Amino acid sequence: MAEDNLTLYFGYGSNLDIDDWNIWCEEKGVDPSGVVELGPCWLPDHRLKFHYRSFRREGGAADVVPAGCGHAVPGVLFSLTEKAIANMDRKEGHPNTYRRTSVNVLLPDGSSIEAITYRLQPAKQGEYVPPTSYYVSLIEGGLNKRKLPIEDLKNAIENLDYSYPVKHLFVYGTLMQDEVRYETLVQHTTKGHRKADAPGTLYHLGAYPGMLTQPKGRVLGEVHELSNVFLGLQSLDRVEGFYGFDSADSLFQRTLMEIEVDGEKVWAWTYIYSGTMDDAVVIASGDWRTANS
Repeated sequence: MAEDNLTLYFGYGSNLDIDDWNIWCEEKGVDPSGVVELGPCWLPDHRLKFHYRSFRREGGAADVVPAGCGHAVPGVLFSLTEKAIANMDRKEGHPNTYRRTSVNVLLPDGSSIEAITYRLQPAKQGEYVPPTSYYVSLIEGGLNKRKLPIEDLKNAIENLDYSYPVKHLFVYGTLMQDEVRYETLVQHTTKGHRKADAPGTLYHLGAYPGMLTQPKGRVLGEVHELSNVFLGLQSLDRVEGFYGFDSADSLFQRTLMEIEVDGEKVWAWTYIYSGTMDDAVVIASGDWRTANS
């Protein structure tokens, strides 16, 4: 009989490798079932860090720690049954070593959802502990399998505080080239941009458009590369009225999503509208320039 009480879980580190989970379950004599992969996702305002020595891993073990604007940790969203949560608690040493906690993660379509994950207890955090090559291979293999960037992992291995794995920015309105706010954007980008599109619906909000993430429809725009992710996003957050992932008062919500550039999928930051669209007109073409010409 299927278990209806499922919990969403953000997995990172070695938990990206299902074989590693199965091996642990076999060692402990527990049932590995009840873990279902749903897809890639991101934990914003966090970064990966190795500041805990695991005797089982014979080196550093991964942790996610709060970080500033532009940081994000790639991972996988799973659903767990109650039995699987109990086993995951045991594997992570909850609550004494890693503590189960609630977080908001960003999905490929730009939406966000609440999930649980495990963070190292502050009392267990110490100096940098290099991970073994085998442990790194588990994480890197899990990221590559889902076509997720490995830059955050590399930076954590080198113990760098500077870790911004996504430098692309997707714009579709007044921040595009030759539009009224382009000068604000160009201060924080490298030269050049490419045409891009994202899944969603574009709405006419008067002086500017707003996008909602939806599986049908495409929004046309441009992808730019931020020269300084931290400063660039801070500046654009002010322009777009984004006050943080925990705020309910933002005009636009900053998020990460998969966009298409030259036939390939690319992860990029973008801003989606947070308000209601009751009286807004749909831009059927998905192109702000066409609707505003």
